Amino acid sequence: MDRAAQWLSHCLKHDDACEVPNADFMPRMLIDVTSQQSSREPFLFKPTSVAPYACLSYCWGPDTEGILQTTTENVESHHDAIPLAKMPNAVQDAVAVCRGLKIPYLWVDSLCIIQDDSVAWLEDASQMDRIYLHSRLTIAAIEPSSCKSRFLGAQTFGQPGWQQQFTANDVASDPDELPLEIFVRPVDDDFNEEKEEDTKRSLDKRGWCLQESLLPSRRLCFTGDEMIWECLCRTVCECGHILWQPQPFGFGRLGAHLKTKRLKAEVAVSHPQPARPWYEEYHGYDYYRSGDGYPETPYRRWRDIVSEYSQRFLSRRKDRLSAVSGLAKLVREGLPGAQKDEEDERTEEYLAGLWKREFHFDLTWKVQHPKARPGSSGGGKVDATAEAEAEEVDNLRIPSWSWASVEAPVKFEFDRPLETWKYAPNLIDLVKLESASCERELEHDETSAVTSGEVVLTGLTSSVQLKAARGSQREGHAIVQAANSFSAEVTLDQPGTLASLSSNCRTPSCEEENCQHERVKAQDEGLICLVLFSWLAFTWKYDADGKMRKMGPDTWFLVLKPSTLVPGAYERIGIGSHSSGTGERCELFEDGKTATVKIV
Repeated sequence: MDRAAQWLSHCLKHDDACEVPNADFMPRMLIDVTSQQSSREPFLFKPTSVAPYACLSYCWGPDTEGILQTTTENVESHHDAIPLAKMPNAVQDAVAVCRGLKIPYLWVDSLCIIQDDSVAWLEDASQMDRIYLHSRLTIAAIEPSSCKSRFLGAQTFGQPGWQQQFTANDVASDPDELPLEIFVRPVDDDFNEEKEEDTKRSLDKRGWCLQESLLPSRRLCFTGDEMIWECLCRTVCECGHILWQPQPFGFGRLGAHLKTKRLKAEVAVSHPQPARPWYEEYHGYDYYRSGDGYPETPYRRWRDIVSEYSQRFLSRRKDRLSAVSGLAKLVREGLPGAQKDEEDERTEEYLAGLWKREFHFDLTWKVQHPKARPGSSGGGKVDATAEAEAEEVDNLRIPSWSWASVEAPVKFEFDRPLETWKYAPNLIDLVKLESASCERELEHDETSAVTSGEVVLTGLTSSVQLKAARGSQREGHAIVQAANSFSAEVTLDQPGTLASLSSNCRTPSCEEENCQHERVKAQDEGLICLVLFSWLAFTWKYDADGKMRKMGPDTWFLVLKPSTLVPGAYERIGIGSHSSGTGERCELFEDGKTATVKIV
């Protein structure tokens, strides 16, 4: 622990930005681990004064049977003692780290939250932003994948086979110079966001651990390869050299941006630091174009967080919103309209994972369905009926318009014209948000998970049929076709949506866009598309007849079906976009009607 103690001491002495922002906060319960020199075991207690504590970020693992937890039955006995030998191995190691670094208290979710008390669980879940942010240190067991295994002990890069040192005799230009001695180690390539999912480390696959990695200001990481120090100001690997950013989602710089309103000092990145600063080289956050109605950068940060978070796993689907609630609190503080106005009201509101001020943009989340492999029989696909039944039970709690209603990776592509069009696009807002509301699980927590929610939108609608897209059904792609025979491609939220629908085209197996074999009538299912907005750019170049050439419009719209739960309301089943390149209005809505629609 000597090296880790030096890292921590240096940060405490020099890094004002990493200092705990609120000296008065303490979690509701902590584990006292100071009993190493006495015969007393660690024990649970409710702190009455402020003292340093560490948090543990780890994977429970797929096999949770036998893992010691605090419950309503044993909470009193845990106040007397939590036998160290009965703790999971990863928690035992965390106790050892705390003792080695002279941190007296430890917070572990399984032991400091009463797991079978739903009210207490919700209260503690609502404090995750403060629990991790105010820790002196978060111990991150990035590997192994189960808390039943240890993270301390021999590390891969410490084995003799990895300790390669050689002399480069040919490098020296002056014969009198000493030969250059070089130490070789593998490059950590976790910064590559396009790498395969199965190469991600265990902690980086877990949903809860995204906010556990971005909320704290200091992390001591155990990767199975080596020990790594991360804080807002530097990243150092165990060999003492500068390191490629080890956390795929940019721990230090993104965390600092999110915590700007809470930090005591501005972040001053000092040496040693990553050889390749991740945040400076990744241009995805800051828009280089701005204009009336354009999306703003703080909201884009949130959408990127959602995209990363949606790729991770949760053991309970109902945690879909709870596990990102702490990050939502931080993001909210940096959004326009987050502060209360003269009437003591906020113009910004968090709605089941979406933000009110950019609600029309947040609605454009698109599911990333796995691609069908050539010749694949689909043997690995979950049974559609069982999947649909499970989704129906869980999704009663989350409105269909929220990305949290689907258990799948999502992405946002509505802003591509801002990055790729030669000419600056103009936003044509085509929908009005009349009202939006959610029933929260914890009423006083503005980023709480929800039990229900509804929005009322007014805009142009078009009755459509839904058809399979050629060769794309497994990917969730489909075609919507209006009464005028115009069609556009959409992405379904659930790939099984097409199972109960069939094409009305008289030509067998016809799956072509804009099929002209017959002008179809509005189908019995009552499906509609609701337009959201369009992008349109003026080129200031003219045809021979004097007509200006335009880019777009690029039109985004929702695909809705009548709700089976709320009479008269609709539920979202997909998202679509269409770019005509003619400068004319999207033909899908040529015969459309303006309507006010409730979506649940």
